Amino acid sequence: MYDKYQIPREKIAQLEKLLNEKGIDGLLLVSREASDPILPFLVGDDTVHLGAAFFMANGHHIMVTSQSDEKKFMESGIFAEVLAYTQSLDEVFLPLFNKLNPRKLALNISETDVICDGLTYGLYCMIRNMVGKERLDAIEVSSEDLIREICSMKSATEIEYLHTSIQLTNDIYDEVFSKIKVGMSECEIGDLFVAGMKARDVFNGLGAPYDYPIVCLVREGLAHRSPSHSKSIPGDILICDFSINYRGYISDIARTGYFLKPGETCAPPDIQHAFDTAHKAISATINFIGEGKLGWEVDAVGRKVVEEGGFPTVRHSVGHPIGRRCHDSGTSLSPKRENNLATCCRPVGINEVYAIEPTVIQDDGLPCMLVEENVLITPNGAVALSRRQEHLYLIKSEEN
Repeated sequence: MYDKYQIPREKIAQLEKLLNEKGIDGLLLVSREASDPILPFLVGDDTVHLGAAFFMANGHHIMVTSQSDEKKFMESGIFAEVLAYTQSLDEVFLPLFNKLNPRKLALNISETDVICDGLTYGLYCMIRNMVGKERLDAIEVSSEDLIREICSMKSATEIEYLHTSIQLTNDIYDEVFSKIKVGMSECEIGDLFVAGMKARDVFNGLGAPYDYPIVCLVREGLAHRSPSHSKSIPGDILICDFSINYRGYISDIARTGYFLKPGETCAPPDIQHAFDTAHKAISATINFIGEGKLGWEVDAVGRKVVEEGGFPTVRHSVGHPIGRRCHDSGTSLSPKRENNLATCCRPVGINEVYAIEPTVIQDDGLPCMLVEENVLITPNGAVALSRRQEHLYLIKSEEN
């Protein structure tokens, strides 16, 4: 039976351990109208009215909430105490704050990571006014490292949900490529993905529940765009990038196919070389990535294979974390840049899940290849959770 509080219990256990390791007394999340994305991750429910959650290193967690929100937070079993105010949060907040008297308190603020920046400026000013500016300045720290860790390091249930999401994505891909015919448009191919989602009662991991995935005929332009009504013809390269949302956990897998010309039994050498290079780059990246490897080091491995294959360097990161978002918080598998040092210099950790996508991208109609696999980091290295695309999908015409 589905238990929406299972993952919050697992994540709070991780959080308590991190708070103690880092010598931080607690994490304070203040939210109204679901303004902080981390609160439901740790509680399983969200705020309607103004609420403040104290997650303490000693395991004695306390929720300050409105009377109308009180019941759901009590039912969660997460909090040792749920304190309800009648008129205003400060009725309960300041006396509790003085009782706890934290020496170091993490607030959900960050300059570099959106998921770690859930405390709005207005609510921060409210806390500062209640507590006092000098007092808050003396004890506050960013929760960035804490949030990034608990988002990155997947619990047992999170891994289970991600694995299911990934397998469903693979199954839909197999079904879709068995039905694609020459002459189908990008939108008609997109319809096959939508039918696959509806048949399995799952939703797209990006956008609206039944939005199309990325479906691109390369000659029409490879980009993050909606499918068009352009119809496929023999000689086309088809790239699809598709995510599934299963119980809030999102896969990210890409596949490439080739529409055979009459008389062809395989792809032309230049197209096959592009696929082989992308496949080789993915293999090299998966073989290299592991606990302790820095993001930029992993990126360099896949990037080098693509460049040595005679192709332009990868225009985006070689990979990224996945989880509750298609691009989750954690280590970015990207080159060092001034604006990403906090993420690309972070070491990869055990039980993190990554999408690996060293892509061959060329302009002027030259062959492009996007193949993307999802892997779990274990003590023995990376394990593929997706069924790898070992060969270019070959789509026959009636003349073949």
